[in-house]
Amino acid sequence: MGKLFAGPWSDVRGIVGNNVGRYVNGENIFSVKPHKSSKPSSERQVNHRTGFGLMMGQVGLFSGAIAIGFKNNNARLAPGNAALRYNLEKALAGTAPDYSINYAEFSISRGKLAPVANAAVIGATVEAGALDFTWVLNTGYGESDPKDTVKVYIHTPEIDHLITNPTVVLRSALKLKMVVPFDFIGKPLHCYMMIVSADGKKVSNSQYCGSVTLT
Repeated sequence: MGKLFAGPWSDVRGIVGNNVGRYVNGENIFSVKPHKSSKPSSERQVNHRTGFGLMMGQVGLFSGAIAIGFKNNNARLAPGNAALRYNLEKALAGTAPDYSINYAEFSISRGKLAPVANAAVIGATVEAGALDFTWVLNTGYGESDPKDTVKVYIHTPEIDHLITNPTVVLRSALKLKMVVPFDFIGKPLHCYMMIVSADGKKVSNSQYCGSVTLT
């Protein structure tokens, strides 16, 4: 590694052949591009990547919700990175290398809006392939507005996609019905709810409504 003060390479930034130019603390540094280590990964490194990769896949699946739900995080990280950091700490279960997702602790949003109370989900009694979500108002806790909307997300680990309610539902509605795709029937469905302000700028902490298997 060298410091350049003049000459043809004195203002280079980026990769040039096998070299890298960059500015560090106001100085022009020119060095050899680092090579990938030939040393085998340690067991600890492999285990870390296993847990990290598992959670990264889960966060990526909920990326649309997380883009709203974690955008105001205190760490000023990109929403996906903030959600990954939070859920690695709170929702990664098991011990290396046998990691799993703790779905009840997994979060898609963290915010100051008041959540609803008693969020729950059951299989609809009169309509096959449908879920009934219910909740009650939670007054006196956090910020709330009659125009706040409810978003639910339904996910099964066996299928690499999720569904959400396509229409606007106000928190004052106290219930919501969702029809699930045919291929969701017979599989464990993990259900989440978050409250979003009418302008989309504020959210509540997300809530795990439970797991249901439709037959």
